[in-house]
Amino acid sequence: MAWGTIIAWYLFLAGLSAGAYLTAYVVSNKSPLSTTIQKTGYFLAPALLGIGLLLLVFDAEAGLKDPLRFIYLFVNFPSSMMTNGTIILSIFMMIALFKAVMLYFKKNVPKIVDIIGVIFAVGTAAYTGLLIGVVKAVPLWNTSILPILFVVTAMSTGIAATVLLASLVNRHAAHGLKWLKKTHMILLALEALIIFFMFYVTMNASQVAYQSIQSILSGDWSLLFWIGLMLFGLGLPLLIEGTELLLGRGSPSKQTVEPEVAATSTGVINIVPTVVTEAGVLVGGFILRYILLAAAVSTSIFL
Repeated sequence: MAWGTIIAWYLFLAGLSAGAYLTAYVVSNKSPLSTTIQKTGYFLAPALLGIGLLLLVFDAEAGLKDPLRFIYLFVNFPSSMMTNGTIILSIFMMIALFKAVMLYFKKNVPKIVDIIGVIFAVGTAAYTGLLIGVVKAVPLWNTSILPILFVVTAMSTGIAATVLLASLVNRHAAHGLKWLKKTHMILLALEALIIFFMFYVTMNASQVAYQSIQSILSGDWSLLFWIGLMLFGLGLPLLIEGTELLLGRGSPSKQTVEPEVAATSTGVINIVPTVVTEAGVLVGGFILRYILLAAAVSTSIFL
């Protein structure tokens, strides 16, 4: 495995942070009365990114011994993808933290700050794919499809983490957000399509790429891919959310008052399907990044 498990966690948490921020922003505009989900997403964003960056520092052992070496990450703009990403992550971290602090103290944030935050959240999600995508020695990574896949999975896992935590805090948090369930289903279906499209294109690129894809589909990583990602991470969530939509659960109520308050009149809401669905999406999101790192075969002994 060229890059270790810590890098897989870093890629996952950075994308998850961006997705949580985007989820909170979209909900704040489309369903402004759903305050628990908004707060959860905005608080999760800097916390998750902070953990991811901390893991990255620990993985870079030289950085721990000589912290000043991290200054060099900022001096190769725009030729270095790592420098570009460091700048994007730094700006997004500052905006996400600022937003969370202002929200905690119940202070308004200028609209332009929110918009800039959205731009850098998307940039953060895409960068996690571009970071490994520029490694030409690994055909599995070196594809323009990978950043698109990482953006989609960042959004789907961001929704999952935000809804899961918000529902644990307040089981009525996602009540009435039928549009969010539909959006989540579309993202999960799109993720599955992009995965197989990327595999089809990549495996025909070279023999080395073919070996990587084969190890995922029918080799060492096939069980983790088919059971962990495709079944538990994508199939089961799609089945549960699709069934809930067909049965009409979570249908919008009159939003004359906060939907989380209005929902209490409908009785106790069973959040088990929500927990299973969102937990599955999160597990699948991590497995995807782990497999892509683990199954990578290099065309050179130098990576």
